[in-house]
Amino acid sequence: MNVGIITYHRSQNYGAQLQAYALRKVVEKLGHRAAVLDGNTIGESGLFHWSCASGRALLGSLRNNILSLCFNRTRHRRFREFSQRLLGRTAPCMSRPALQRECAAYDAMITGSDQVWHPQICEGDTSFFLDIPIASHRKIAYAPSFGVSEYTPEQVARYMPLIADIAHLSVREESGQQLIRKHLQREAPLVLDPTMLLERADWESVAQDSPYRHYLLYFSILDSLPGSDAYVRRVAREKGLRIVRIGSVRDVLKRGFINARHVGPQGFLGLVRDADYVITSSFHGCVFSILFEKQFLCLLNRNDRNSRLETLTAQLGLSGRLVRHVDTPHASEQLPITYEPVRQRLAQRRRESLQFLTTALCEADSAHPGSSSAAPGDGIKSPAE
Repeated sequence: MNVGIITYHRSQNYGAQLQAYALRKVVEKLGHRAAVLDGNTIGESGLFHWSCASGRALLGSLRNNILSLCFNRTRHRRFREFSQRLLGRTAPCMSRPALQRECAAYDAMITGSDQVWHPQICEGDTSFFLDIPIASHRKIAYAPSFGVSEYTPEQVARYMPLIADIAHLSVREESGQQLIRKHLQREAPLVLDPTMLLERADWESVAQDSPYRHYLLYFSILDSLPGSDAYVRRVAREKGLRIVRIGSVRDVLKRGFINARHVGPQGFLGLVRDADYVITSSFHGCVFSILFEKQFLCLLNRNDRNSRLETLTAQLGLSGRLVRHVDTPHASEQLPITYEPVRQRLAQRRRESLQFLTTALCEADSAHPGSSSAAPGDGIKSPAE
């Protein structure tokens, strides 16, 4: 089969690009041809951003742009190179007619994963909901995230009928299950983020070695808990580790951290793999800490996007790694993670998730005229075998 993937892939965001890469690789390992449709630029950012809402905002923009000029050029280049070389993107098809022509070449279309159904992130682009002229049985939603606990009435009216037309429907977190159940009276299985369908060895093959040794990796995103920086410094002191940080462009000015904002997706993988300890507020920071079997803590955010972290850690027996308040016991007081039971749970969840994807692709194929069942690839076996 020819399988097209519509996802959030152009952002200078590690999770966005790595999940797109992973989903394509997994579909190929299941015996199909796959491509990421280059049909949107959502999340893609330039080097400079200006806000003229006030004098203070203008001064803030000037400061951030100077920092970006100094620290973001290499980051942007490395994200661009990864996207061009490893994502498996099609030629650009940015207009609606061009996207529809591209979709006509595929036997099945997958939307997901990441927060493609987040009403702000998708920016009203209904192609993430597979609002394209193909039959319902050819539409697959693999691990999409809503990123919110509820839609507004206007969003329900706009997006839920499109979701209802997707024959093969799954989600990434329990809050998404509840939204589907409430508005569509359907049950959508929970499946793993596609990054977790690949094995550690798959990620080792693309990771770049970290230039640092004996460090705590601190990977933070927006809306972190107040006091997070001080908390991380305390943990690092207790463990006798330096702190290597990936944060916002403003964080490069903070003292006591080694700035690693310049790394691309491959460098990020190496930083996680080679760290002695990881503290993160990122979903994919948590994912790769688990895949590389690191000792880690996850700081929950001050927003409504924590469901995916809570669902993932609960499934793998790691809920105790979530930090809701930075005045909780320090990391040195926590028992280390024993990864054997985590491996077993992850293997079971991986089998279930691959079963969903394999079945969805087979049913899309069997309903297509002149189709034949695809054999699973060498890297990933069909769950039925």
